[in-house]
Amino acid sequence: MREELKKIGNKERHRYSGTFAKYGYKYADRQRNHAKPTMILKNIKLIDSDNKEILVADHLWFNLTSGFKKLGILKVGEKVFFNGRVTNYHKGYYLDGISIDYKLERPTKIELDESLNHLSERKYFPNEDWKTCNVIYDMYSEDYIKRDIPKPYLG
Repeated sequence: MREELKKIGNKERHRYSGTFAKYGYKYADRQRNHAKPTMILKNIKLIDSDNKEILVADHLWFNLTSGFKKLGILKVGEKVFFNGRVTNYHKGYYLDGISIDYKLERPTKIELDESLNHLSERKYFPNEDWKTCNVIYDMYSEDYIKRDIPKPYLG
């Protein structure tokens, strides 16, 4: 599926849409001391010049940037629009084999579908990433506990 992203290339930024699925976090260091909040969007679609949506990826993970945070805490199924640029990255772990995959980076002009846009009724994440990661852990604690994943920041 991500071959479609490869075809788009990285020369220009484009408009995309995606459907919110869930939040998560990843560690920025091997010692697992510094977690960063993330989110996953499904059904990533390129919006062409005729406003036609073309499926380019079944899902993509994004860093939870300030632009995404400004939307408030999203609900599953909410549609998000953003501009981004295709880039490649090394996927996998060096012992298991590494491959080249494609993603969208540097999302800007991030908006919610207007029909779902009730920002005044939303809850928001804390400004600090470490607090946001703990909120995300609490949101999905049952799953994290089941998989023996500890809370990223104790305190």
